[in-house]
Amino acid sequence: MPPRQSPAQKLAAKLLLGGEWAPVTNKIGFIKQPLDEAAVEWRQWVQGSPYQPRGGIGVTEHKGTLRELLGKLLPLGYGTRWLLLETTNPEWTAVMENTTGDANFYLPLQVHFPEARGIPIIEVEDEPKNMKRLPDEMARGRWGGRSLKIYDEAGKWRGLSLYQSEPWKFHHGGEPYDFEDVEQYSAPRALDCFPHETLVHICRNLGLDPFEEDFYVPNGRAFIVELLHDGKRSGGKKYTLAEARAGYDDISVQRVDDPVIGNALYPSGAVNPHPDAVFPSTGHKPYVKPTLWDLAVKEFEESLKRYSSYPVRASLSEGLEELGVLGLPSRSSGGSGSTSISVMATPTLLESPAAVREYTAAFMILQWTQADDSSAYKSFYPNRKQMAVIRRIYKEQGLYPFDVNSNGVYFTLAVDKMIRTVTSLRLTDELVDWEASRAKPKLGEMAAYDGRNRSCAWEIRMHIQGHEDEIWNTGLDARV
Repeated sequence: MPPRQSPAQKLAAKLLLGGEWAPVTNKIGFIKQPLDEAAVEWRQWVQGSPYQPRGGIGVTEHKGTLRELLGKLLPLGYGTRWLLLETTNPEWTAVMENTTGDANFYLPLQVHFPEARGIPIIEVEDEPKNMKRLPDEMARGRWGGRSLKIYDEAGKWRGLSLYQSEPWKFHHGGEPYDFEDVEQYSAPRALDCFPHETLVHICRNLGLDPFEEDFYVPNGRAFIVELLHDGKRSGGKKYTLAEARAGYDDISVQRVDDPVIGNALYPSGAVNPHPDAVFPSTGHKPYVKPTLWDLAVKEFEESLKRYSSYPVRASLSEGLEELGVLGLPSRSSGGSGSTSISVMATPTLLESPAAVREYTAAFMILQWTQADDSSAYKSFYPNRKQMAVIRRIYKEQGLYPFDVNSNGVYFTLAVDKMIRTVTSLRLTDELVDWEASRAKPKLGEMAAYDGRNRSCAWEIRMHIQGHEDEIWNTGLDARV
């Protein structure tokens, strides 16, 4: 009698190649273009993407069976390499990544191809849950999940997602297709809302059969597009398929955190040391959808540049508006070691008075400096004695305990103090009055980074500014 299979093993048997090439095949992207056109389009996207390798972008054509072509992605985890495969539906090309975990197709498949180029895409993900908690070591396995994202010719978006949040949760958005059984999505149990068979049914109606081996490489053709680091990338670990699966997809094997050095087959970094063609990097050229705020974004970007020692870019985000967020900064490092800062700004911020935009620009940028990298504000972060004084001042204003995480309050005050130390900017009544004129968020709305939040609001920050000598003085803090 054969051993009893777990739910994860039963699902894996239904996936591509029985799941033997997971995690690579856990998430598969599809581009509605023939293979040769898709390879050119993908390479051009990489040339203008945030990934900027020293050695350029290599493109190599290969032939073989599906398993042989998947082997061209090895080693996993080191560098970045994409495999583009033809399918039996000549309109669609499949793409997979040399990932050791979860492939990140967000920029190409959800931004570049559908929005910038008008090319339909589909992203399919199905990962068995096999998480196993162990008494004396870290848990093994993956949490599992299932998702489908679609952007069609008309710009129509459709998404379905089943994810493990202890318990499982199901979500779907966009307009359903006629062939979907929408009543199923109201099933009492989340797992019954979006089973594997439903994912297969929708994909087949869209012309795809992502979990069948014979759907791929009918003529044995594929392309590898890869970043060429010339062996200079630091910190990149090289995993064999077995090492990448250990402790995750194969939970009977102990996790491999330090793979065998170099995996002797791949000493130099790129699996294809002599690509058929090497194309230069062109610098990051993000696609920006035209909006009514384009001029205001450029003006705000100029304000950001006045305070930045790094290259900086501003962009519009209407989604942040729903969370009550004015602006959100992020710092990133490219493949060549370059560092840049991006700031997402909301229409509310872009339409605010100049003093608000200027102070916010300083707040967004001065968290980082060239000399101290990502921890510039730490020189101003209050110590325990100073925190006690800050809490007392808040109590006097009836604002303690804080209504947000205390670290967020101290961080905000530290950056405010830094701005006043290194610039001529000050918090003023103009900022406070503008904040008071804004509509209050509805009860229950998220308020992270929200200027209207009373713990981090400009009014209380201006009050703290008036008590600077009481907080930041040599009696409490001897730092220079």
